[in-house]
Amino acid sequence: MDKEQLVQEIREHVRDGKIACRQCFQIAQERDASLKAIGEACNEESIRIAACQLGCFK
Repeated sequence: MDKEQLVQEIREHVRDGKIACRQCFQIAQERDASLKAIGEACNEESIRIAACQLGCFK
């Protein structure tokens, strides 16, 4: 999956500038993408990760 497709997939799940951590994990698994790639795409698009499963992001 190329970066633009990944960003588009992420944007589909963004609400109020945020995406849930579990959505990031789900996208990574479904699209065979690394969590690092998901995180970098979110950072570049100024999308915050919320409801972190590890409690790292709020």
